[in-house]
Amino acid sequence: MTKIERYDYAFEPDGEEWAARLLRRVPQGGGSVLELGPGPGAMTRVLLARGHRVTVVENDPEALDVLKALGAEVISGNLDGTDWLDAIAGRRFDAVLACDVLEHLRKPEEVLSRLSEFVAPMGRLVISVPNIAYAGVVAAMRNGIFDYSDKGQLDRTHVRFFTRRSIEKVLLDCGWSPRAWEANRVPVECSEFAWYWSALSGEQRQALLAGWQDFDVYQWMAVVTPSVDASAWELIDARNAADKLREDLQALTVVHQRERASLLEHQKAFSEAKDIIGKLQFEAKQMRAEMDIVRAEKTAVEAELATRLAAQPSPAGVWSRRWRRLMGRTS
Repeated sequence: MTKIERYDYAFEPDGEEWAARLLRRVPQGGGSVLELGPGPGAMTRVLLARGHRVTVVENDPEALDVLKALGAEVISGNLDGTDWLDAIAGRRFDAVLACDVLEHLRKPEEVLSRLSEFVAPMGRLVISVPNIAYAGVVAAMRNGIFDYSDKGQLDRTHVRFFTRRSIEKVLLDCGWSPRAWEANRVPVECSEFAWYWSALSGEQRQALLAGWQDFDVYQWMAVVTPSVDASAWELIDARNAADKLREDLQALTVVHQRERASLLEHQKAFSEAKDIIGKLQFEAKQMRAEMDIVRAEKTAVEAELATRLAAQPSPAGVWSRRWRRLMGRTS
């Protein structure tokens, strides 16, 4: 596998893959973007398609040819050097991307300290770094293994390792203020460390996971701005929060009005049903009264019929007298 093949990939720009989520942090509107270490340009293609003016810094010869063909402004340079900084001196970009790049640098602090020079007012830096505290790495170490590979968490070209706390400290020390964090969560069973994880006993896995909320964070993303812009960003954040509250209030008002209208409809239907039930109950009461009258009349008729039947001679006696008369008897 060549270097360019290792870092080439396809993704759905509007999907939920990590690259798509990173690009959603780039302001819309076709502004200027400085992309560091883009490789063969998987994300560069999307940025260009969205109308951004993209400048890339890359040192791999194969990747440079691909990037030039895409139409990006290409600067050939090693990020551990300074030539590329001189090439963009005096320029400002709306967004700077350093996605899965800092871990490849010997001195990422020096790069981060200089990058604020190239961020436009109210611009931002978007970074992504592997999380060395990923449970898969810990599982491999628990099995006594820390082997480098061609790609992934332990890519053999990684020379620096970060956790969220350590990269946050570096950013703050270099004059950046984190505005947002996002985690790329990957189940350990779906990672390159699946075998090491399954080799642990259930008790060992349970012990590792106890109280560890970020055990499955494969990468951390941070959106940061220069500390000198902190006050302006806090004002923007406050305005955005106020706008969000207004939107939420409007949405709640719409829901309230809809629910109130529904409640009124239900109350109207309930009132109508109550009237119908009342009428039916009244009619049922009348029917019960009429049935009581009919039962009383029936009882009276049955009593009268019984009385009349009791007053009439029995049929046997009538036929006996008739027989005696026919035989000439008088009694």
